[in-house]
Amino acid sequence: MGGLITAVGFAAGIITAISLRTFFNIFISESLISVLAALPLMALKEGYSFINIPFIGLINCGICYSLVLVPLGITGAANAANMLAGFNGLEAGMGIVIVVSLSIIAYLIGEMTALIILLAALGALLATIYYNWYPAKIFIGDIGTLSIGAIIATAIIEGGFESAGVIIVIPYAVDFLIKAKNKFPARNWWGTYKDGKLYCPDNGPVGLCQLIMKVCGGISERNLVLVLMSIEAIFGVAVILLYI
Repeated sequence: MGGLITAVGFAAGIITAISLRTFFNIFISESLISVLAALPLMALKEGYSFINIPFIGLINCGICYSLVLVPLGITGAANAANMLAGFNGLEAGMGIVIVVSLSIIAYLIGEMTALIILLAALGALLATIYYNWYPAKIFIGDIGTLSIGAIIATAIIEGGFESAGVIIVIPYAVDFLIKAKNKFPARNWWGTYKDGKLYCPDNGPVGLCQLIMKVCGGISERNLVLVLMSIEAIFGVAVILLYI
C-alpha cells in the first residue's frame, strides 16, 4: 500500500501549488485547475489537437485527440508503468528518471503547468524511493504504478510534448512486446534467484528484465534496477536534445 502514500504526496504538492496561486499570486498565469485532472487519473480536454512528430512536422488530430488519444495515452502509460515493475526501487526509480527528463523539457518550452505537475510527482517519488530502494521497506503496488503512469501522461498531454512521451516510454514498449510474445506470463517473470543474483530461466526471456539478466549472465536485483534506470536515462537525454 506504499503507492497510496505516493499518490497522497503528489496531491499534497498540487494542493500546495494551488494554495500559492490563490493566496500569494504565485503561478497566477497558470491554469492550475487542469492539474486536478491527474488526481482522479482522468484528463480533461487539455493539450493540443496538433501533434509535432519529429522529421514530419505538425499533424492535426482534430477531435480524435480528445476522444481517442488522450484516454489511450492515460491508460497506456498507467498500464505500462504497472507492467514493468516488481523489483525493489524499479517503479519509483524509473519514474524519477522520466519525471526529471520531462521537467527539463517543460522548463525549456515554458510549459509551467506541466512543470508543476512533474515537480509535485518528483517530490512524491523521491520520498517514496527512500523507503522503496533495495532492500525495500515498502512496496508501491498497483496504486503506485498506475498513479505514476497516469501522472506522467497527464503532464505530457498538458504540456503538449507527446513526441517526447512516445520516445521516453520505449523501454516500456520493448517490455510489453516481449511479454506479449510470451502471452503475458503471470508466473516466473522475476527470473531465478541464486547466490544473490537473478538469472534468466532457460525458457526466457519473458520480459525486458529477464533479457537484461540473460545479457549480463546473472545480475543482482539492485544492479538490475540501476541498469534499467540507466537505459531510461539514455532515452531521457535523447528527448531533451530534441527540445534544445
